[in-house]
Amino acid sequence: MLKNTLLILALALAYYLLPQFLPWWSVAIPALVFGYFASNNLLAFSQAGTVLTLVWGVLAFIQNAGNAGLLAGKMGALFGGMSDLQLVLITAALGGLIGGLFGLTGHALKQVIAK
Repeated sequence: MLKNTLLILALALAYYLLPQFLPWWSVAIPALVFGYFASNNLLAFSQAGTVLTLVWGVLAFIQNAGNAGLLAGKMGALFGGMSDLQLVLITAALGGLIGGLFGLTGHALKQVIAK
């Protein structure tokens, strides 16, 4: 339990820090590593995806609140009248999908290497 919690916290920290210095898709690196060490497919997908959903959702919410929803409101108008909160939720969901798929890829990589 403690090991799993520490891995999740390390994953969240890596998800936060890597895109500060590298492109946005650098979140794939910790997700691949986490997925490689996960015990099964479901764990690799769900934990890597959930953590990235939370990190990107919180970051998008903070940035949206920082400019009073001005930018997200204008972007939402371009996407058919979506609200700024809907864009924050879509950002979080896309992050979760990206994290989950790369976690699953890391687990599949372990299975390929083991053969």
